[in-house]
Amino acid sequence: MYRLFDYIFGRPKSTKANEKGDAEGELGDEGTSDTASNDLIGPLEFPNDCGGPASGFDLVFVHGLCGSRLKTWTRDSVFWPRDLLKEDLKNVRVVTWGYGTNIANASTYGNEESLFGHATALLNDLARLRQGITRPIIFICHGLGGLVVKQALITSDSYNALGGHTALSEIYGRTSGVVFMGTPHRGISRESYSQIAAKIAKLSLDRPNDHLLETLRPDSDILDKQREDFTRISKEMAIVCIREELPTGVVLVVPEASASYDGFNVACGAIHANHMDMVKFATRDRGYNRALGHIRNIMDAKL
Repeated sequence: MYRLFDYIFGRPKSTKANEKGDAEGELGDEGTSDTASNDLIGPLEFPNDCGGPASGFDLVFVHGLCGSRLKTWTRDSVFWPRDLLKEDLKNVRVVTWGYGTNIANASTYGNEESLFGHATALLNDLARLRQGITRPIIFICHGLGGLVVKQALITSDSYNALGGHTALSEIYGRTSGVVFMGTPHRGISRESYSQIAAKIAKLSLDRPNDHLLETLRPDSDILDKQREDFTRISKEMAIVCIREELPTGVVLVVPEASASYDGFNVACGAIHANHMDMVKFATRDRGYNRALGHIRNIMDAKL
């Protein structure tokens, strides 16, 4: 159970943490927690072999709760989107996006941004990054990151329908598919939610992020509405829902019923790992190859 608490609330930072601020620096000391409050936010792109602004794919990685744009996807200093995926897929640009998602912390206030605020920030950052670029987008999301991406695409579609914010509306139009990894489409498990709420009460935290807490609640009205809207707008997208097979502590953070949803063109899969480890690959193991296969299928369907 303690590992779940560490995931949500963090542990003291290692004194060995590398704070260079560049990609290599952020990948330095992985520490003992997925929380990386000193990690930078916004988009970080890596060198690509795309032949031009319309060639290839943008692979956009979005981390989850208390995650990091680099450490979430890293094991043993291997940042697999760059170190493995770029070798296995040609003509792609890897972009990883970071945002503040701490619900609460014993020593600092939780980030107060809502799901909608994060989604808007993602749209604006991608629009700036993709100026003059028309290549398709594939999102790869972990946990809460999937909810952020869904809301971003719903918002982008609404701009498209209303004929406003052209750069933001194009994100939806250019999206070929989304790979959801451990995304709680119907909220996290009741056990996990109860533990988080009890921990906040025990620590007497004054300002937890109520917006995100409400979003993650099992059978949240916010998620019900989002799921309905996203199912409607994603008819032409390739959707993949991957669930965790192992518990974090003694519970599945995102149970099977929440890790997928009924929709058009939805493929489902699983990775034999817990919620945190299901997106960390140091080698081309079975989990990595499953994720790679799903991404490749989306790319092949677009070509």
